[in-house]
Amino acid sequence: MQSPHLFQSAYRPLAALFWVVQLGLIVHVLRTGRPYYWIFILFVAPFIGGLAYFLVELAPDLRGSRGALTGLKPRKWRISDCRTRLDEADNIKNRLALASELLNAGLAKEAHDVAVESLQGVFKDDAPTLVDVAHYKVGIAAYGEALGLLDKADTSNDRMLALRRELMRADCLLGLGRYPEAEAAYGGVVNRHVGEAARAGVAQVYERTGRSEEAKAIWKSIRAKYRTTSRAWRRSEKKWYVMAGNRLKAA
Repeated sequence: MQSPHLFQSAYRPLAALFWVVQLGLIVHVLRTGRPYYWIFILFVAPFIGGLAYFLVELAPDLRGSRGALTGLKPRKWRISDCRTRLDEADNIKNRLALASELLNAGLAKEAHDVAVESLQGVFKDDAPTLVDVAHYKVGIAAYGEALGLLDKADTSNDRMLALRRELMRADCLLGLGRYPEAEAAYGGVVNRHVGEAARAGVAQVYERTGRSEEAKAIWKSIRAKYRTTSRAWRRSEKKWYVMAGNRLKAA
C-alpha cells in the first residue's frame, strides 16, 4: 500500500503549477482588456473558471475563417497557402486575401503591390475594389493616391461601403495634415459607425491640434468601454484599445 505522503509529495508541484497557470490567466485578463469579472471567477472557481476562460475567451481566437484552429497555423504558412490559391486562380478574392495576410504580417509594401493589381479590366472602376485598394495605399502612407481612388468610387448604392469610404477619407485627410477637414469627416461618421475607429480618429486630430485633454478623455473612454462589452467587440476593436493605451502612456 502506497503511503499518503507519496500522494502529497506528487500533489504539491501540480498544485503549484496549477496556481501559476491561474495567475497567468489573471494577468492575461488585465493585460488584454477582458472584463474584470473574470478575475473574480478565476479566484472563486479556479479549475472551472480557468476552463471557462479558455473556452469563452481564448479558444475562439484560435479559430480562423477557414475552420477551427486555423489561427494556430504560422502566418508564413498561411501566406504560402494564399499564394498557392492565387496561382491556381488569379481572381479578386484570392488576390485580396493574400494582400490581407501580407499586411497583417507587417509587409505593407508587398501587400499594396499585390492588391493594386486588382484594378484591371472590369474591376478598374469597381467601387468595392477601389475602396479595398485604397486601404492598402493608406497602409504605405500614400494618402493622396488613396484619396484619389476613394473620390473615384461611386458608393451611392451601398450604404456600408459608403460608410467605410467616408471613414477612410477621414484617415487620408488626417494623414495629409488637413486637420479641420479630417475632424469634420470623422464627425460625420462617429455616430453612424459601429466601432471605435472614428472616435480614435477624432482623438488623433485633437492630439495634433493641441487639444491633449480632449484626446485623453476619448482614449480613456475607449479603454473603459472595451472591458464592458462583448467578446466579439473586444476582438474587432482590440487595435483601438491597444492604441489608446499607448497614447495614454505617451501622454
